[in-house]
Amino acid sequence: MKRVILCAASLIVALCMPLCAQTISGTWQGTLPAAENPRIMVRIRKADDGSLRGVLYQMDKRASGIALTSVSFAAPNLSLEQVNLGVSYRGKVSPDGKLIDGVWAQDKKSYPMTLLLATPETLWKPDGPTALAPMSPTADPAFEVATIKPSPPDAKGHSFSMRTRDFAARNRTVQDLIEWAYQVSDRQISGAPPWMTETKFDIAGKPDAEGLPSPDQYRLMIQKLLANRFQLKLHVIKQTFPVYALTRDEKAPVLPHSDPGLDTGNAYVSDSPDGQTVLHFVGMSMPMFSSFLMRFIEDRQVVDETGLTGYFEFTIKIPTSDLDSSPADSGPTDTEGDAIRRGIQPLGFKLVPKKEPIDVIVIDHLDQPSAN
Repeated sequence: MKRVILCAASLIVALCMPLCAQTISGTWQGTLPAAENPRIMVRIRKADDGSLRGVLYQMDKRASGIALTSVSFAAPNLSLEQVNLGVSYRGKVSPDGKLIDGVWAQDKKSYPMTLLLATPETLWKPDGPTALAPMSPTADPAFEVATIKPSPPDAKGHSFSMRTRDFAARNRTVQDLIEWAYQVSDRQISGAPPWMTETKFDIAGKPDAEGLPSPDQYRLMIQKLLANRFQLKLHVIKQTFPVYALTRDEKAPVLPHSDPGLDTGNAYVSDSPDGQTVLHFVGMSMPMFSSFLMRFIEDRQVVDETGLTGYFEFTIKIPTSDLDSSPADSGPTDTEGDAIRRGIQPLGFKLVPKKEPIDVIVIDHLDQPSAN
């Protein structure tokens, strides 16, 4: 009897070894059997904190990737999801670990798709119309061509678009442009004429340098546009304000860095079954995260004092009922601010009230835009 048990145990171990030894880290690629047969690439890696992270590349569209909002692997089963795109993939890794057979779901349709583990020789290169290499980091770009038009009076919503080489702003004020280009809040701008916060514009611009600009290069181009087309002149002073210092406990868990090549400053929002709103941050620097927090905490400036540099990927959860406690467009409530504070605590973040001098932009001169 003892020999039978030992033999059975040995058999279980032998069967388990190929699965237990499987790793999902690597670059996987396959062709989706849909219109135009788009090529899909998924890059999976183990992050600094031991969790799995993934990046989705649409090879025929653009060079930069989109972070997956969840990656789950229990050999041999893999589950991927990007909630904002409405994309998911469920598959099973082969015993040799070289392919995944599964089902890709998108736009309420499902497609069988096999992903193959890429090698340096088989790795695909992006070659779509907008699959651009990054602009040289030493480039000093400006807009070669830029059009500025008043927004339609009945325009709804507003946006900045930087998904390709071309920049577009829709239904935006000069105040919006200054805040974005100089990374300041409204309390950090002084001396603005009333029309700066009231008149809205649609703007389109094309860079004069090759490649896809970085966010900082886009900001530089907007600064030059403001100076050349709106004749903006300004100077910077220091002024003391009540602030919240964003700090982080030294004993906090490791904050994983984002994958290189991802767009920066993205926040993906989804709802979990347990009644919470999930905020998944990708390519988020701490100054960017400080600015994001001010959407919910308006009474003070949030300044970064974490000492962290680079771009990170992390998730916070907030009870949805706390975020839905105020009417639309009424501004954040105390409940929302408190919920955000609680949501960031598990990651070791704290908001410490204090007073500090911060930069204030003083508008010396500003004109209506010059003709196109």
